Amino acid sequence: MTEYTLITGATSGIGYALAVEFAKRGQALLLASRNLPKMRAVQKALQAKYKIPVIPVPSDLSKPDAPQKLYNYCRKNKLSIVTLVNNSGFGLTARPQVDQNWAECERLFQVNLHAVLQLSTLFGRDMKKRRRGYILNVASTAAFQPMPYAALYGASKAFVLALSEAMHIELQDYGVGVTALCPGITDTNFFKNGKPTVPGWLYKLVSPELVARRAVKALYQKKIYIVPYFQHWLIAQFSRFGTRKTIARIMRRIEKMRKKIRFL
Repeated sequence: MTEYTLITGATSGIGYALAVEFAKRGQALLLASRNLPKMRAVQKALQAKYKIPVIPVPSDLSKPDAPQKLYNYCRKNKLSIVTLVNNSGFGLTARPQVDQNWAECERLFQVNLHAVLQLSTLFGRDMKKRRRGYILNVASTAAFQPMPYAALYGASKAFVLALSEAMHIELQDYGVGVTALCPGITDTNFFKNGKPTVPGWLYKLVSPELVARRAVKALYQKKIYIVPYFQHWLIAQFSRFGTRKTIARIMRRIEKMRKKIRFL
C-alpha cells in the first residue's frame, strides 16, 4: 500500500511550500482543498518535477462533516496516511470580536479548530495502531498571547498549539510525532490588502519556503513545536515577562497598526 502525506490547504503559501518540501523527499501526496482547479495545477507541477503520485481531493473543511468524509475517502481507497499536515486556516477582518460576522466566526471555528481536532484524532488513532506516523499542525505565533482585534483567530491558534503539545506527549511512546508549526509574519496571501505595517526591523517578513523547510526538519526530529525564525521566536517569548493584561494591551497597540488589513 502506497503511503501518503495528506496536506490540507496546499494550493498556495505555506501549504504549497510544505507540499514541495515533502515532494522533494519523494513523498506521495494527497491534497485536500476547496479549489480543485488550483489543486490540479499543483498536482501537474509536482508530478512533472518530482515524479511522485499526487491525488487532489475536493474538501471544504468549513463543513462540519468534511473531516470525516476525507478520512472515509482515504479508508475506502486504501490510502495509508503516514503524515498529516493540518495547514488550512484563515482569519477575519481586524475588528473587535463583538463586531464580527457570526457566520464567518462559525466558519473559522470549523476550519481552524474542528477540522484540526477531528483529522488529528482520526488519523492519529490509525498512526497509534501502526506505531508510527507524523502530524504537523499549523498554528501561529498568535498562539502565545491574546490578540485584541483578532481575538478568535488568536484563540484558535492557541487551541491548535495546546492540542498539539498534549498529543505530542500522548503519542510519543507509540512512535508518532506531533509538532505544532508556529510561524510569524510570512510572505503569503494571508495579508490580502498589503504588507504588515509593523516595521521590518521589529518583525521581519519571511518566505514560506524557509518556514516549510524548517518545519519539515522539526517534524522529522519530532520536536514538540517550532517557530521557524529566531526573531519571531524571541518576540513570542515576551508574553512570559509581563502580566497577561499588560501583554494584551501591547498586542492591542500592534493590532491597531494593521487594523485595516484583512486576514485570510
